[in-house]
Amino acid sequence: AEATFAVGRYQIEEPSFHPFNSKFDYWLEGKARLSEAEMRGSVLFNDQDKANCAGCHTSQPTRDGFPPPFTDTQYEALGAPRNPALADTKDPGYFDLGVCGPVRKDVAEQTQFCGMFKTPSLRNTAQRHAFFHNGVFQTLQQVMDFYNFRDTNPEKVYPAGADGKAEKYNDIPVKYRANVDVSDPPFNRHPGETPAMTDQDEADIIAFLQTLNDGYKPEQ
Repeated sequence: AEATFAVGRYQIEEPSFHPFNSKFDYWLEGKARLSEAEMRGSVLFNDQDKANCAGCHTSQPTRDGFPPPFTDTQYEALGAPRNPALADTKDPGYFDLGVCGPVRKDVAEQTQFCGMFKTPSLRNTAQRHAFFHNGVFQTLQQVMDFYNFRDTNPEKVYPAGADGKAEKYNDIPVKYRANVDVSDPPFNRHPGETPAMTDQDEADIIAFLQTLNDGYKPEQ
């Protein structure tokens, strides 16, 4: 307990863990201006009927006045596609079920959590090259396409099965697929319906996400 407390204090007191010097942070302070695309992306990010990103990636300052963490630290099952590049997935019986195993074992019997993973912060996410718990996506464009087409055009996201149809939620056993979020936008749509976002919407959101990178130098 003392070691954990010490690490926590170090992370709180060491500025490199939370510089909060992105363009977004300077914008919050009135020291930078977002471009038109970045501003449109910000609106879409927070739009509960469109991208609805802020539903999990909180974008408002905390009650203590700290800059937004861009995560609610909750758990979600989104049904990301299986990553065939991982060694573990060569075993068709292997599934990473997040909260309920195989690594974590303390809540394995609480199957309502199977397939759920903790919502990550989106700060500096534009600098990453692997996304989701299994690293199945390599670009933000692929991530946005997943959110946009998972339910309206699953064939754009998932591989085809033996019957030629998209193998939706192919990285979660059938018995746990009811845990996947199908109620919160943009996941509340159905096959053939219009996706929540246009190509321009996706591009604007990506532009906004790039404002979350640390190390921005405001114009003097």
